[in-house]
Amino acid sequence: PLPPSLRVCKGLPPPQEEPRMSLAHINALFNPRPAMEFQPPYTQQIGKKKALPYTGIAAYLREFETKDDAEAAFETFKPIEQRPERRVRIATEREAMAKETLELKKSNWAPQEYSFESDAYKTLFVGRLSYLTDELKLKREMEQYGTVKNITFVEDKNTGKPRGYAFVEFEHERDMKTAYKHADGRKVDGRRILVDVERGRTVKDWTPRKLGGGLGSSRKTKAKQTKQEKAAAARAAAAPYSRSRPSDAGRGGGGGGYG
Repeated sequence: PLPPSLRVCKGLPPPQEEPRMSLAHINALFNPRPAMEFQPPYTQQIGKKKALPYTGIAAYLREFETKDDAEAAFETFKPIEQRPERRVRIATEREAMAKETLELKKSNWAPQEYSFESDAYKTLFVGRLSYLTDELKLKREMEQYGTVKNITFVEDKNTGKPRGYAFVEFEHERDMKTAYKHADGRKVDGRRILVDVERGRTVKDWTPRKLGGGLGSSRKTKAKQTKQEKAAAARAAAAPYSRSRPSDAGRGGGGGGYG
């Protein structure tokens, strides 16, 4: 330690004496704890619970199910429906409901009973129209084949937006036939239109596409392909053409599919 004169000069606090433990304090750390207080024992005896008498199972035989009850329960048993089974069931129910609705609409569909101002044998169906095509544009295209009497665009009942097809009525039937032969595939507003006669009132037992009829194949009737089949078709489409010229056998004249 520094001398007292040096500590005073430097302004340090005076030294403190270190605490010292006496022998009595050390012995107190090892002394045992005081004994527990004595308590007299409980003199009153607790009574034992009376046990129920042992019996046989004859009294409970009526609670068991009989053979008839087991067979009836087995017949009415319904296993827990798993998620894949539930999806299949819902799809089947929806398909059956759609078929019933389709049959009901088919039975109520009778275009011959409707009152139309246009002549069915002078009217032409024009489909695959652009939503930007208006009546003036379509009339200008159809007047190349004859005088146009009336044009009717089909619109959605709820939104009022065009549905992409219209009916064009000509003044003469010969003009309609000319347009039917030459206007199919014509490009209007960047889209190739589809032209057909009005089959709803001219063809017997005709049903439109929305009722399961129509022309051509729909996406529902196409067979589903597996991944391997799709990959094989893609490789075949991407394969380079052979240098040998393919034979013309099997090449037929393109007949109008809507005639």
